[in-house]
Amino acid sequence: MQINKGLHVPLYRQVEQVLEEKVKTGHWETGSQVPTEQELSDIFEVSTITVKRAIIELVNKGYLYRQRGKGTFVSGSLKEQDINSIISLKTEESGEHPHELISFSLNVANEEIREKLNSDTLKVFNVVRLKIENEEPSALEYTYLPYSKCPDLTQEDINNELIYNILEKKFFIALGRAKLFIKPFIAQDEIADLLKVEPGTPVFEWERFTYTKHEEIIEYSKFYVRQDKQTYYTEVFF
Repeated sequence: MQINKGLHVPLYRQVEQVLEEKVKTGHWETGSQVPTEQELSDIFEVSTITVKRAIIELVNKGYLYRQRGKGTFVSGSLKEQDINSIISLKTEESGEHPHELISFSLNVANEEIREKLNSDTLKVFNVVRLKIENEEPSALEYTYLPYSKCPDLTQEDINNELIYNILEKKFFIALGRAKLFIKPFIAQDEIADLLKVEPGTPVFEWERFTYTKHEEIIEYSKFYVRQDKQTYYTEVFF
């Protein structure tokens, strides 16, 4: 592995290009651990800061991913998912619910949540779940539901059914539309720990607002989505 320090190309970019080629050509197999930043620093004869920046770029591109306390690994093929399926109100009864429930609680709504729900509601159900893909966390979900709209909601409901289905079938709420906002986010503390990524890893932050037919916000959710597990797309038809 060689780079040319005489080029006008930044050193981190040259390191990045060499490592990316090793992933693309299969020299480093999916799931294999790459050399440590110190080892790569010695190989390329550059600083560990240069190597770290190259690694971060490849993590951002989805070629590599980090696991806390273990190191950096080669990502497999990213699963494609239609972004519209995340906000679709049409839910399927597939029988599969690949989530791990972290907590289910009834809490006093703080000012931020009341503002998000556009309501003076005093109590909200707070659901925290991990989405699991291939036995690894791919997304962390924080969902808030107004107690006044679904007072008999139980943990068993959450464990056995999709939230949209619960709202429609158990509480007879007519869903109208959902709106999704997406922005970058740096995972730290609890979020990084639950997603099993290194603190400082870039992820997607998604905010979802679900409205009833009467334009009331019935659900507010915030998702933190690992970008090394899935790639999202949308299609436009003419």
